[in-house]
Amino acid sequence: MKKSKNYQKIISQLDNLYIHVSEMAKAGGDEIWSKDKKALQEAIGIIDDYEKATEQAALLVQRYEVGAKVIHRGMSICVCPQCGRRARINHAYCHWCGKKLIWDSVPVPQKRRKNGK
Repeated sequence: MKKSKNYQKIISQLDNLYIHVSEMAKAGGDEIWSKDKKALQEAIGIIDDYEKATEQAALLVQRYEVGAKVIHRGMSICVCPQCGRRARINHAYCHWCGKKLIWDSVPVPQKRRKNGK
């Protein structure tokens, strides 16, 4: 059996089944219809929660695991591509928003010696 990720289609089908089971329960059916109705409510809630959690996880991965190139504004000023705030040189993540930073092609200034040379 092929797995489907079309959660809205599954929820829609479960909603239709829920309506049918509710009608059967009203018609004086067995207690089993009431139990089926409750199980369908819980299944719909679980799928809905799972879908929301996977969307949130995808957003978190995009924000914190997928890097973006730092924007070099000149001299030693670099900014985060996500929030636009100043990024600390060679830090892996933005101090302000947490975006993963990529420092390719950004000229890193040399540290000055104490005697000024």
